[in-house]
Amino acid sequence: MKRFCPGVFYYAVIRMDPVAMVEHFNDPIATAEARALETKKYLVYLQSCLDIPFPTNLWYRYDVSPIATTLRAEEPSNGITSDMVIPIYPNTRHPHGSRSPILPEKPFPFPNCYHWIDTTEGVRIRRRNEPFDDSNAIKLDAGEHVMIDVKFSDDYKRIDDFFHELDVRAEMEGDSGVGSTASASPATSSALGSSFPPPQACPPLTHSDVTSNGSGDIAGDEGNGSSYQDDENNHDPTVVELFKMDIFNLSHDHTAELLPLVDLWYELTDHLTADTIPSPLDFRKECEAIARYAVF
Repeated sequence: MKRFCPGVFYYAVIRMDPVAMVEHFNDPIATAEARALETKKYLVYLQSCLDIPFPTNLWYRYDVSPIATTLRAEEPSNGITSDMVIPIYPNTRHPHGSRSPILPEKPFPFPNCYHWIDTTEGVRIRRRNEPFDDSNAIKLDAGEHVMIDVKFSDDYKRIDDFFHELDVRAEMEGDSGVGSTASASPATSSALGSSFPPPQACPPLTHSDVTSNGSGDIAGDEGNGSSYQDDENNHDPTVVELFKMDIFNLSHDHTAELLPLVDLWYELTDHLTADTIPSPLDFRKECEAIARYAVF
Protein backbone atom coordinates (compact mmCIF):
# COMPACT_ATOMS: atom_id res chain seq x y z
CA MET A 1 0.00 0.00 0.00
CA LYS A 2 1.20 3.50 -0.79
CA ARG A 3 0.88 6.08 1.97
CA PHE A 4 1.96 9.68 2.45
CA CYS A 5 3.44 8.67 5.83
CA PRO A 6 4.85 5.38 7.14
CA GLY A 7 2.61 2.85 8.83
CA VAL A 8 3.32 1.35 12.26
CA PHE A 9 4.52 -2.14 13.25
CA TYR A 10 6.91 -2.21 10.26
CA TYR A 11 10.64 -2.91 10.18
CA ALA A 12 12.58 -0.29 8.27
CA VAL A 13 15.98 1.33 7.75
CA ILE A 14 16.61 4.91 8.86
CA ARG A 15 19.50 7.34 8.64
CA MET A 16 19.80 10.68 10.34
CA ASP A 17 20.38 13.90 8.36
CA PRO A 18 22.21 16.11 10.87
CA VAL A 19 22.85 18.93 8.40
CA ALA A 20 19.14 19.35 7.69
CA MET A 21 18.53 19.53 11.43
CA VAL A 22 20.69 22.61 11.92
CA GLU A 23 20.95 24.43 8.58
CA HIS A 24 17.91 26.66 9.31
CA PHE A 25 19.82 28.15 12.27
CA ASN A 26 22.28 29.76 9.80
CA ASP A 27 25.05 28.89 12.25
CA PRO A 28 28.30 28.07 10.38
CA ILE A 29 29.79 26.31 13.40
CA ALA A 30 26.75 24.08 13.97
CA THR A 31 26.55 23.30 10.26
CA ALA A 32 30.24 22.37 10.11
CA GLU A 33 29.90 20.14 13.16
CA ALA A 34 26.84 18.46 11.66
CA ARG A 35 28.66 17.82 8.38
CA ALA A 36 31.50 16.20 10.32
CA LEU A 37 29.13 13.82 12.12
CA GLU A 38 29.28 10.39 10.49
CA THR A 39 25.87 8.75 10.43
CA LYS A 40 24.95 5.13 9.80
CA LYS A 41 21.88 3.33 8.55
CA TYR A 42 19.98 1.56 11.34
CA LEU A 43 17.46 -1.24 11.36
CA VAL A 44 14.46 -0.15 13.43
CA TYR A 45 10.95 -1.19 14.34
CA LEU A 46 8.24 1.47 13.91
CA GLN A 47 6.58 1.22 17.28
CA SER A 48 4.04 4.07 17.22
CA CYS A 49 3.12 7.31 15.49
CA LEU A 50 3.05 10.26 17.89
CA ASP A 51 0.92 12.66 15.83
CA ILE A 52 -2.12 12.60 13.62
CA PRO A 53 -0.25 12.89 10.30
CA PHE A 54 -1.28 15.24 7.52
CA PRO A 55 0.02 15.19 3.93
CA THR A 56 1.31 18.74 4.36
CA ASN A 57 3.61 17.85 7.27
CA LEU A 58 7.30 18.16 6.55
CA TRP A 59 7.98 15.30 8.95
CA TYR A 60 6.15 12.84 11.17
CA ARG A 61 7.00 11.97 14.77
CA TYR A 62 7.42 8.29 15.64
CA ASP A 63 8.72 6.13 18.42
CA VAL A 64 11.14 3.58 17.00
CA SER A 65 13.08 0.71 18.52
CA PRO A 66 16.53 0.11 17.03
CA ILE A 67 17.16 -3.58 16.31
CA ALA A 68 20.39 -5.28 17.41
CA THR A 69 22.40 -8.34 16.40
CA THR A 70 23.80 -8.99 19.88
CA LEU A 71 22.49 -9.50 23.37
CA ARG A 72 21.49 -6.40 25.34
CA ALA A 73 24.26 -4.10 26.51
CA GLU A 74 24.12 -4.34 30.29
CA GLU A 75 23.23 -1.35 32.49
CA PRO A 76 23.90 -2.48 36.07
CA SER A 77 22.73 0.82 37.57
CA ASN A 78 19.32 0.34 35.92
CA GLY A 79 18.96 -3.39 36.56
CA ILE A 80 19.25 -4.21 32.85
CA THR A 81 20.99 -7.47 31.99
CA SER A 82 22.17 -8.97 28.72
CA ASP A 83 19.36 -11.53 28.51
CA MET A 84 16.65 -8.84 28.23
CA VAL A 85 16.13 -9.43 24.51
CA ILE A 86 13.60 -11.06 22.19
CA PRO A 87 14.87 -12.88 19.08
CA ILE A 88 13.25 -12.16 15.72
CA TYR A 89 12.55 -15.32 13.74
CA PRO A 90 14.47 -17.01 12.07
CA ASN A 91 16.70 -16.20 15.04
CA THR A 92 15.68 -18.46 17.92
CA ARG A 93 18.68 -18.01 20.19
CA HIS A 94 18.18 -16.74 23.73
CA PRO A 95 20.42 -17.21 26.79
CA HIS A 96 17.68 -19.08 28.67
CA GLY A 97 16.37 -20.93 25.65
CA SER A 98 12.76 -20.53 26.76
CA ARG A 99 11.82 -17.22 25.13
CA SER A 100 10.09 -17.75 21.82
CA PRO A 101 10.92 -15.39 18.96
CA ILE A 102 8.81 -12.64 17.44
CA LEU A 103 7.20 -13.84 14.19
CA PRO A 104 6.92 -11.27 11.37
CA GLU A 105 4.20 -11.69 8.76
CA LYS A 106 6.79 -12.16 6.00
CA PRO A 107 10.18 -13.90 6.20
CA PHE A 108 12.68 -11.72 8.03
CA PRO A 109 15.87 -11.43 5.94
CA PHE A 110 18.42 -11.46 8.77
CA PRO A 111 19.12 -14.53 10.97
CA ASN A 112 20.71 -12.77 13.94
CA CYS A 113 18.41 -9.97 15.15
CA TYR A 114 16.94 -9.06 18.53
CA HIS A 115 14.58 -6.55 20.07
CA TRP A 116 16.31 -4.93 23.05
CA ILE A 117 14.47 -3.79 26.13
CA ASP A 118 14.27 -0.05 26.82
CA THR A 119 15.74 1.41 23.63
CA THR A 120 12.80 3.44 22.33
CA GLU A 121 13.83 6.64 20.57
CA GLY A 122 11.72 9.51 19.27
CA VAL A 123 12.47 10.51 15.67
CA ARG A 124 11.06 12.70 12.92
CA ILE A 125 10.61 10.82 9.66
CA ARG A 126 10.98 13.18 6.72
CA ARG A 127 8.16 13.41 4.20
CA ARG A 128 8.94 12.07 0.75
CA ASN A 129 8.04 13.55 -2.60
CA GLU A 130 6.75 10.10 -3.54
CA PRO A 131 4.57 7.90 -1.28
CA PHE A 132 5.95 5.35 1.15
CA ASP A 133 5.24 1.99 -0.48
CA ASP A 134 4.97 -0.78 2.13
CA SER A 135 3.69 -3.44 -0.28
CA ASN A 136 6.73 -5.62 0.28
CA ALA A 137 7.67 -4.36 3.73
CA ILE A 138 8.09 -6.67 6.71
CA LYS A 139 5.52 -6.15 9.42
CA LEU A 140 4.18 -7.56 12.67
CA ASP A 141 0.47 -8.12 13.01
CA ALA A 142 -1.26 -6.44 15.97
CA GLY A 143 -1.14 -9.58 18.11
CA GLU A 144 2.57 -10.07 17.60
CA HIS A 145 3.19 -6.40 18.34
CA VAL A 146 1.47 -6.83 21.70
CA MET A 147 3.58 -9.92 22.33
CA ILE A 148 6.70 -7.74 22.50
CA ASP A 149 5.44 -6.24 25.77
CA VAL A 150 4.20 -9.62 26.96
CA LYS A 151 7.58 -11.26 26.38
CA PHE A 152 9.37 -8.38 28.11
CA SER A 153 6.99 -8.40 31.09
CA ASP A 154 9.19 -10.68 33.21
CA ASP A 155 12.18 -8.46 32.49
CA TYR A 156 10.32 -5.33 33.55
CA LYS A 157 9.31 -7.09 36.75
CA ARG A 158 12.96 -7.88 37.41
CA ILE A 159 13.83 -4.23 36.86
CA ASP A 160 11.06 -3.12 39.21
CA ASP A 161 12.28 -5.62 41.81
CA PHE A 162 15.80 -4.23 41.40
CA PHE A 163 14.68 -0.67 42.14
CA HIS A 164 12.43 -1.85 44.96
CA GLU A 165 15.44 -3.50 46.57
CA LEU A 166 17.35 -0.23 46.27
CA ASP A 167 14.47 1.53 48.02
CA VAL A 168 14.49 -1.01 50.83
CA ARG A 169 18.24 -0.68 51.27
CA ALA A 170 17.98 3.10 51.32
CA GLU A 171 15.29 2.99 54.01
CA MET A 172 17.40 0.64 56.10
CA GLU A 173 20.36 2.98 55.78
CA GLY A 174 18.20 5.99 56.57
CA ASP A 175 19.02 7.69 53.30
CA SER A 176 15.66 8.87 51.98
CA GLY A 177 17.24 10.62 48.98
CA VAL A 178 18.42 7.39 47.39
CA GLY A 179 15.01 5.79 47.73
CA SER A 180 13.16 8.63 46.07
CA THR A 181 15.38 8.67 43.01
CA ALA A 182 15.74 4.93 42.67
CA SER A 183 12.00 4.35 42.46
CA ALA A 184 11.80 6.12 39.11
CA SER A 185 12.96 3.25 36.93
CA PRO A 186 14.19 4.56 33.55
CA ALA A 187 13.38 1.27 31.89
CA THR A 188 9.86 1.15 33.27
CA SER A 189 9.25 4.77 32.26
CA SER A 190 10.45 4.04 28.73
CA ALA A 191 8.07 1.11 28.49
CA LEU A 192 5.15 3.41 29.21
CA GLY A 193 6.05 6.25 26.91
CA SER A 194 8.59 8.01 24.75
CA SER A 195 12.21 8.44 25.70
CA PHE A 196 12.31 12.14 24.77
CA PRO A 197 10.84 15.02 26.76
CA PRO A 198 7.10 15.46 26.17
CA PRO A 199 6.03 18.33 23.93
CA GLN A 200 4.67 21.50 25.45
CA ALA A 201 0.97 21.19 26.09
CA CYS A 202 -1.71 23.42 24.68
CA PRO A 203 -3.57 25.29 27.42
CA PRO A 204 -6.40 23.04 28.61
CA LEU A 205 -9.91 23.89 27.57
CA THR A 206 -11.77 25.85 30.25
CA HIS A 207 -15.40 25.25 30.99
CA SER A 208 -18.01 25.54 33.73
CA ASP A 209 -21.15 23.69 34.55
CA VAL A 210 -23.82 25.84 33.01
CA THR A 211 -27.50 25.27 32.47
CA SER A 212 -30.21 27.04 30.52
CA ASN A 213 -32.56 29.15 32.63
CA GLY A 214 -35.41 28.65 30.17
CA SER A 215 -35.19 32.16 28.65
CA GLY A 216 -32.38 31.41 26.25
CA ASP A 217 -29.73 32.82 28.60
CA ILE A 218 -26.95 30.77 30.13
CA ALA A 219 -26.82 31.01 33.88
CA GLY A 220 -23.89 30.25 36.15
CA ASP A 221 -23.90 28.87 39.68
CA GLU A 222 -26.71 30.22 41.76
CA GLY A 223 -25.73 33.01 44.09
CA ASN A 224 -22.35 33.89 42.60
CA GLY A 225 -23.67 36.44 40.13
CA SER A 226 -21.40 35.11 37.38
CA SER A 227 -22.32 33.50 34.08
CA TYR A 228 -18.89 31.83 33.80
CA GLN A 229 -16.67 30.11 36.29
CA ASP A 230 -13.21 28.73 35.49
CA ASP A 231 -12.52 25.98 37.98
CA GLU A 232 -9.40 24.00 37.21
CA ASN A 233 -10.81 21.08 39.19
CA ASN A 234 -13.63 20.80 36.63
CA HIS A 235 -11.27 19.96 33.77
CA ASP A 236 -11.75 16.44 32.52
CA PRO A 237 -8.37 14.79 33.22
CA THR A 238 -8.69 12.68 30.08
CA VAL A 239 -9.10 15.80 27.93
CA VAL A 240 -6.19 17.52 29.68
CA GLU A 241 -3.90 14.54 29.04
CA LEU A 242 -5.04 14.41 25.41
CA PHE A 243 -4.04 18.03 24.90
CA LYS A 244 -0.69 17.37 26.54
CA MET A 245 -0.02 14.75 23.86
CA ASP A 246 -0.42 17.49 21.21
CA ILE A 247 -1.47 14.98 18.57
CA PHE A 248 -2.62 17.84 16.30
CA ASN A 249 0.67 19.77 16.64
CA LEU A 250 -1.29 22.79 17.84
CA SER A 251 1.22 23.88 20.46
CA HIS A 252 3.99 24.37 17.88
CA ASP A 253 6.52 22.64 20.07
CA HIS A 254 9.88 23.84 18.80
CA THR A 255 11.72 21.36 21.00
CA ALA A 256 10.53 18.68 18.57
CA GLU A 257 13.30 19.91 16.30
CA LEU A 258 15.75 18.30 18.71
CA LEU A 259 14.46 14.91 17.64
CA PRO A 260 16.59 13.19 14.99
CA LEU A 261 15.39 13.97 11.46
CA VAL A 262 15.68 10.75 9.48
CA ASP A 263 15.02 9.29 6.06
CA LEU A 264 13.30 5.92 5.95
CA TRP A 265 13.35 2.92 3.63
CA TYR A 266 11.40 -0.34 3.78
CA GLU A 267 13.84 -2.22 1.54
CA LEU A 268 15.96 -3.73 4.32
CA THR A 269 18.40 -5.78 2.23
CA ASP A 270 19.04 -2.89 -0.16
CA HIS A 271 20.68 -0.98 2.68
CA LEU A 272 21.95 -3.51 5.23
CA THR A 273 23.29 -7.03 5.57
CA ALA A 274 23.32 -9.28 8.62
CA ASP A 275 26.92 -8.23 9.24
CA THR A 276 26.47 -4.48 8.85
CA ILE A 277 23.54 -3.78 11.20
CA PRO A 278 24.87 -1.26 13.75
CA SER A 279 24.26 -1.36 17.49
CA PRO A 280 21.39 0.66 18.99
CA LEU A 281 24.09 2.21 21.19
CA ASP A 282 25.59 3.85 18.10
CA PHE A 283 22.28 5.48 17.26
CA ARG A 284 22.00 6.81 20.81
CA LYS A 285 25.47 8.35 20.46
CA GLU A 286 24.46 10.03 17.20
CA CYS A 287 21.36 11.46 18.86
CA GLU A 288 23.40 12.84 21.74
CA ALA A 289 25.97 14.31 19.38
CA ILE A 290 23.52 16.23 17.19
CA ALA A 291 21.60 17.43 20.26
CA ARG A 292 24.71 19.38 21.28
CA TYR A 293 24.51 21.42 18.06
CA ALA A 294 20.73 21.76 17.65
CA VAL A 295 20.23 24.20 20.51
CA PHE A 296 17.97 27.23 20.57
